[in-house]
Amino acid sequence: MGRGAEPAPRLRVGRVLRALGLDGSVRVESLSDFPDRFRSGVSLRIGDRELTVEAVRRQGEELVIRFAGITDRPGAERLEGEYLTVPLNEARALPADHFYHFQLVGLTVIDARTGQAIGVVAEVLPNPANDILRVVNGAVEVLVPLVRAVVKAVNPGERTMVVDLPPAEEG
Repeated sequence: MGRGAEPAPRLRVGRVLRALGLDGSVRVESLSDFPDRFRSGVSLRIGDRELTVEAVRRQGEELVIRFAGITDRPGAERLEGEYLTVPLNEARALPADHFYHFQLVGLTVIDARTGQAIGVVAEVLPNPANDILRVVNGAVEVLVPLVRAVVKAVNPGERTMVVDLPPAEEG
């Protein structure tokens, strides 16, 4: 990579929550819909460090993973809070009308009723019921539920999303 070159984009597939035990194992929150992302022998990256999954098991909603070369608790603790990533070109195809969060961030959100831009998707906030889009337009922020009843069209090629928001309550 030459001087000033941007690092290749990466997809977050998991987040290390905390060290577990004394053997270097860590608890991981999966951010992937594809469980085989974490099978034994798979290579994942944390920052600039390439790690190979040595062992994995499910424990409730989380995974317990041991990486090759991380053999003690202090080594595992250094991974806490870090994201596990793969190259963006390894992103798996999703079903029609499903999108990765990174594909939604930056889209211009258009009001279906007026045709006017509401703002730009700044972030996708995970929520147990449904994800929420944080749409910003200068100092104005609008939270938009990511549900079919509201989001009418997503056009990544055109960098737009059309939404039909319920009218604001007058109070």
